[in-house]
Amino acid sequence: MSWARGADASKASELVMVSEDSALIGKLADHDLKAQDVVLFAPQGNRPPPTVPRWQQFHYLGDFKDPDADIIIGEDFYVQQQSYAVSEFVPIGGPTILRADNDVDRAAFIRDADTAHSSGKFPLALCHPKSLLGDMPTLGFVPDTAVVSNAFIASSGEVFTSPAGLPLGNLEEPNPNWSERWAARMTEVRQRPEVSGRPWISRYLSAADALRHAQVRGFQGMRVSGFGGHLVEELDGLGDKRQTSRLLLLFNGGVAHLHDTASSRTYSLGSDAAKLADIMLTVGSDVSETAARILGCSESLAAASIRQIEESFSDKGIRDGFVEPVGL
Repeated sequence: MSWARGADASKASELVMVSEDSALIGKLADHDLKAQDVVLFAPQGNRPPPTVPRWQQFHYLGDFKDPDADIIIGEDFYVQQQSYAVSEFVPIGGPTILRADNDVDRAAFIRDADTAHSSGKFPLALCHPKSLLGDMPTLGFVPDTAVVSNAFIASSGEVFTSPAGLPLGNLEEPNPNWSERWAARMTEVRQRPEVSGRPWISRYLSAADALRHAQVRGFQGMRVSGFGGHLVEELDGLGDKRQTSRLLLLFNGGVAHLHDTASSRTYSLGSDAAKLADIMLTVGSDVSETAARILGCSESLAAASIRQIEESFSDKGIRDGFVEPVGL
């Protein structure tokens, strides 16, 4: 269901496109899309849509622009689209795209985000295993890449990040640079009051994804450190200084997981490692000094433990620039 999201940080090498008109496939194929893998969804008509070598192609029935319309992919995959504002009252049954493309929906989204940030309580529909939030860049999700991963091609030939997303150009342009325009649009999104006043909004959306992944794996009631509190309670009130980190710490009782938003992978952590990771993700610089003070150990021991964790994460392919030089 990633066609509706508008951006997907974990699939930068893949371009997922939805064309509102199969007649535009030829024009799409003429462009250098600069993606290793292309997935195209085109409407089912009286004639089979043209095929493009090396592209994965699927046909669909329905209207992606209508937030209340149902979509059928292929022969038997049925997706419901649902207004974000009503998702609080309507239970999620099957695969569902939550759409926030009007003022009422966006206001509900911001309200839920503020609640999650202050209390740690995330909306159930947003974290449901069978739901995905659509049009994410318009709501403040700013991935750390300028590569376009999603595109919606309207019947007019205009190109957007998603059905109700940000404009990227037009197929009539001879040499369109979608990535350049994507970067410009992301700058505009960052400057919106509802985003600039909430530097954590992109992290909130990633946290909701992480909680959804946890539920899929059977982990219920997980919390996200930094939202309504931390695993290490002494960090509460300090203010997270690493709002753009790609890593999230999830915990519940004696269970702790590190979730890498760039790869959608999750790693189990022991109790001591989880506490150090929480400090590392929150503090930024002076990590060893803060860890020593909070955990009641020497600064040299804290620094050595932090380096050991960094090396372990690096071996797993996690490179997030955790620690400033500790000056040992």
